[in-house]
Amino acid sequence: MSQSAALPQCCSPEAFRLLARQVQSLDSPDALVQGAIAIAMSQMRDVDAAALDAQLQKYADTIRKRVRGPQTQAVIAHLHDVLFEEEGFAGNTEDYYNTANSYLPAVLATKRGLPITLSLIYKVVAERLGLRTWGVGLPGHFLVALEEPPQTLLLVDPFAKGRILTREEAHARIQELFGPEVPWTEDLLRPATNRHWLTRILQNLLHIFGTNNRYSDVAAVLEMEMLLWPNQDHLQRDLALVLARIGLSRPASLWLDAYLRNNPDDPQKSDLKQLLDVLSN
Repeated sequence: MSQSAALPQCCSPEAFRLLARQVQSLDSPDALVQGAIAIAMSQMRDVDAAALDAQLQKYADTIRKRVRGPQTQAVIAHLHDVLFEEEGFAGNTEDYYNTANSYLPAVLATKRGLPITLSLIYKVVAERLGLRTWGVGLPGHFLVALEEPPQTLLLVDPFAKGRILTREEAHARIQELFGPEVPWTEDLLRPATNRHWLTRILQNLLHIFGTNNRYSDVAAVLEMEMLLWPNQDHLQRDLALVLARIGLSRPASLWLDAYLRNNPDDPQKSDLKQLLDVLSN
């Protein structure tokens, strides 16, 4: 079944179209920002994408005016002064699971967010200053890696107001969350792709919406995730089950039928076929 013909059922059409446009050039820097804006637009009204981009550019311009030479250390110092001291960006430790923490426009307005959204702001501004930086998707906590010539790699935690972490401290953070047996590997520092970055934002929202039984919002997030991962059949199944739960039987049956045809060996096949029969009647 063509996704373009069947989606979106629950996601804002404007948000869905904006994210769909980013998928065509997903590796570009603009695609990350615009993709994050699209995710926010699924829940927020009157999002001005141009104004948000201008706000990020203003931070970069302010920092650039203060740097007197080409030294990377000076650029980084001013970057931290502007974002964390003057603008006051920091993690929302008091209301961590508020969905607004995942929405770039809200984070730019409140200066509070999750590690992943604060890291996005840091990365975008740093890149506009000519710094080489990338997202680091550690389990349970998102950081930014920043290359400081000649061979220094800094790990920045924008959630902790730009604190610089050593590899040992980053490993300790993971062990704190998941247990002492979790190993450290340099692969953990590999750059997060824009696809994985946006997916992780969506996964955070899926967890919050699912925990709070907000099933229409779960469906909207799944529809956006399907744009990023069109060949992941399990998303068709998951969307079908959620659509069935909120009473959208027709689209639920279409997605479930498409999933079963492509996955005839699913271990839950009999239960899913039984549900399909109910939805189709």
